[in-house]
Amino acid sequence: MPAPPDLSRWLTLGSVRPTALVSSRETLHHAVQLLALAGASYLEPRADDSHTSMSWLESVGALATEPLAAAPSFRFALRARELSLVVVEVDSADVSAVFSLQHRTRDEALEWMRREAGRRGLAGNRLLSRLHFAIAPHATDEGGPFERAADGTLEELDSWYGNASLILEATRRRMNGAGPVRCWPHHFDIATLVRLAAAGAMQTIGIGLSPGDESYAEPYYYVSPYPTPPVSPRPLLTGVWHNDGWWGGALAGSEIVKLRTADAQADLVSGFIDGAVERLLETELTA
Repeated sequence: MPAPPDLSRWLTLGSVRPTALVSSRETLHHAVQLLALAGASYLEPRADDSHTSMSWLESVGALATEPLAAAPSFRFALRARELSLVVVEVDSADVSAVFSLQHRTRDEALEWMRREAGRRGLAGNRLLSRLHFAIAPHATDEGGPFERAADGTLEELDSWYGNASLILEATRRRMNGAGPVRCWPHHFDIATLVRLAAAGAMQTIGIGLSPGDESYAEPYYYVSPYPTPPVSPRPLLTGVWHNDGWWGGALAGSEIVKLRTADAQADLVSGFIDGAVERLLETELTA
């Protein structure tokens, strides 16, 4: 790989224990389904479902849909720290409308989105209320209000996503075949998919951050190839090879926050990604 990326904007993680983020992560996961509904309603469908995905807008500090063709063009976005939906104007990057999800229901949020879409020339009644996939159930599915935790967990998750976008964008720019950095509503991970040019056993390598799931009850970075290489790679210097439910390299958040400075944390994650990719590409030479 070329020279290491500039990660000077990395935010120090660890003000909240990674294992304490589960409840707020579940709340955010259900909140971002509102953005996925906007993508499913107003963007051209794609076979890989990427029209329902989001990207991180650093200038706004939010996960956002792709631009929606309207007059003027805009994005719906979610600010994790505030637990609020916002409208971001594409031309100016200004936030022109805000809707706090605190104590508000999913239906109230959808009605606000319909009004904002209608103000910009999109048919509000086109906004779907259900997606073609399901995630784990949550109180908001049955009419319960969203609740913003006041314990710092949302702010911490916001930093995890902002940092992940930073390092994944840097990785994408350095790796041939790497696709856009997207946050996927299905598993709530943010990742880039690298398509390998060589005609070897592996076709792709997914590099990303999961905020936590059934594998790890905390955020973790992963480097996962497809298909699984026929030859076991050498052990990782940073992180572990995970083989329960899925196969690939994993670096748990609890290992990252053991380091107390932003530079050290960023270097650890960057080294994990580079090391895991290097080990995987070695297997192509020995298979």
